[in-house]
Amino acid sequence: MIVRPDLVPGYDIVERLGVGGVSGVFRALRDDDGLEVALKITSLAELDPEFRPQERFEREAELLARLSHPALPRFHDWGVTLEGFGWIALELVKGVPLSHFALRPAWELIPILIPVAEALAAVARAGIVHRDVAPDNVLVVNDGGRFAPKLIDFGVAKDLFAADAAGLTQHGAFLGKLLYAPPEQLLGLPKGQTLDFRADIYSFGLMTWELFAGRPAITAELLPDVVNAHLARAWPRLSIPDARGGPAPRLVDLVERMTARRREDRPSSWEEVVAGLWQALDETRPVSRELAERRAELSPFGEERPLAHGADADSVEAGENDRNPFPEASAPLYEEAPSLEPAARLLTRELFFGRVVLFLGAAAFVGSLAFALHVVISAPEAPATVGAAAPGATGSPRARPAGESVPPGRLLVALVPEGFLEEVTSLSGRRVSGPEPLPADLTLPPGSYRAILTHAAGGCAMTLSFEIRSGKTTRVLESCLDRE
Repeated sequence: MIVRPDLVPGYDIVERLGVGGVSGVFRALRDDDGLEVALKITSLAELDPEFRPQERFEREAELLARLSHPALPRFHDWGVTLEGFGWIALELVKGVPLSHFALRPAWELIPILIPVAEALAAVARAGIVHRDVAPDNVLVVNDGGRFAPKLIDFGVAKDLFAADAAGLTQHGAFLGKLLYAPPEQLLGLPKGQTLDFRADIYSFGLMTWELFAGRPAITAELLPDVVNAHLARAWPRLSIPDARGGPAPRLVDLVERMTARRREDRPSSWEEVVAGLWQALDETRPVSRELAERRAELSPFGEERPLAHGADADSVEAGENDRNPFPEASAPLYEEAPSLEPAARLLTRELFFGRVVLFLGAAAFVGSLAFALHVVISAPEAPATVGAAAPGATGSPRARPAGESVPPGRLLVALVPEGFLEEVTSLSGRRVSGPEPLPADLTLPPGSYRAILTHAAGGCAMTLSFEIRSGKTTRVLESCLDRE
């Protein structure tokens, strides 16, 4: 297909993005404001008149004009040139086909599939059947580290609300991709019945199966073999390995239901599909697993309950942790180093990758702002019992007389310029410091604290929860919260 830069009035065509026999997609700039758009151009004059190309093209444009969803490309304008070229100006989606994400872990794939299912729910509410749901018709954009899908290509969509919609599809004609088409689309329906949203659910189910299996469910090449494969359900039950979030029985059962041969056996709404995907996400990456992994990364996670010499951990009274806001640690928090001064011993046990100096490189702010954070927490020396051995070459702690108070610890926080320490509060919510600009050097008595750090250009606040105790300090959690 050959087009000139000024073929479409009001747009300057810059380059070809993709082309077929009688249509193509081009990157163009709108003359009024320079907006970059995707122009879909179809040579209506080259299509079979019995296909009713202009009516079908206008129907596609009208369908897109009444749809609005974040996972659908924004519609800008459409028209037909004097030379018989139909054009539609859409949001330019700079992404890769969903097929590129095959065999990714379930906790990465499902968050991509959920917006697509929600978009198809919006399509169904508008009385439209897409009829061409397939991996290559979903483009995925990397939006600041978050994968945002866009469902495209409504060229064969069916408008159920149009009075003459049935007349555009001739008896025996097939529109869409055979490998993802439901049996009722391949064989036709009894007189008086028509395709509905359950056809798209079937295609969506086969697309989901392919993404997790790493291959299309149907691999036949000849038309009779493809039809027979759909009718016989010639693909095995989906199997997801543990390493990718399996076995995920809820997800597997949902895919089985979506790809049922009889449409009556499929989910009764897109909302049911979306709910099933959310349940599957919790199943493959449950909150309990997230917390367990987070706790493992930060281990030891909190206060360690001291045991008498020779006591066994199993002898601790049941229910003690329920009253303790910090779970018990099963090992000492650090090995004391003889070269450290007793009044300012630093935590030397590895947290994360073995650093007492905690570097949070490029911690993400809302709005894609990254900042560098450098935190040093030093704990007071652990008190020794009266009569303990004097410090020697092994670095043993000195004896502390009975009744002597435990010295305070220090919190050192550094941030890039324009950083701010909003406040430091105790576990009870009492403010003990702040606000003050960074870097900050605070002296704090033993206890549990939360620090809130912000950046002048940032959209969120970083919270750092920690506890200063005798001889050890544990950083519990850091997170980025909306400042509002």
